[in-house]
Amino acid sequence: METTFITFCVVLLSSILSGMSGGGGGFIMTPYFLLVGLTPQQNIAVGSVIGLGLSGGSLVAARRTSLLNRRIVYPLTLVTVAATIIATFVLPNVHAGAYEKFIGVFLLVMIPTLFIKKGLFLPGARSKHMMIIGYGLFTLLWFANAIFSAGFAALLFVPMLFCMGMTALEANVTKRIAALVQAVVLFAVLAPQGLIVWSFAAAGLVGAWIGGHIGTHIAIKNGEQFARYALAGLMVVSSILLLCK
Repeated sequence: METTFITFCVVLLSSILSGMSGGGGGFIMTPYFLLVGLTPQQNIAVGSVIGLGLSGGSLVAARRTSLLNRRIVYPLTLVTVAATIIATFVLPNVHAGAYEKFIGVFLLVMIPTLFIKKGLFLPGARSKHMMIIGYGLFTLLWFANAIFSAGFAALLFVPMLFCMGMTALEANVTKRIAALVQAVVLFAVLAPQGLIVWSFAAAGLVGAWIGGHIGTHIAIKNGEQFARYALAGLMVVSSILLLCK
């Protein structure tokens, strides 16, 4: 009972932060679940259930907004399904240390671009060529995130903001659609294998739904500038954690 309550609190807190910034909850949840004895495979399986709650709660909070561009969401949904299914066939024990250091440095370099107010860095329409590049990068990063976990998720904002021309809020909400799709696919693959530890998953599901809803509501209520600062904060924390591994 005590472990269930602690799990709920840990997931609630990390989901609020994730809802505000668009990601980063895995940096809190993954070490916690490994610490309490879950295997990496069980961690991914439980994470798929938590992903359903986090994305669901976030999208409910954003349901009355106009932040979802269906013209972009539908292709991203398709590439997310493809990338996730392919990733399930790739061994998850690939050494990611070198990649993590690179991502950490790259995230730090990219932070100032969130606040440049001209040219390529402004939200708006993009050329067909730039959109294709954006979809390609998004697919590769989502595939890498499914294999290596934390780190690559923060990079997903790069193609969404700069190649697809989204605002930080639009990218936050759109990423939740992709995360929900990925969670459904992973759940469908992993649940029949008996890898989901339901005592953790149930508490995490409730905490993630509430936390995702609260965090996303805070981001939407405080506007685009807040979302950019929250995203910058996520990138700083992500880079520090990756570089210190």
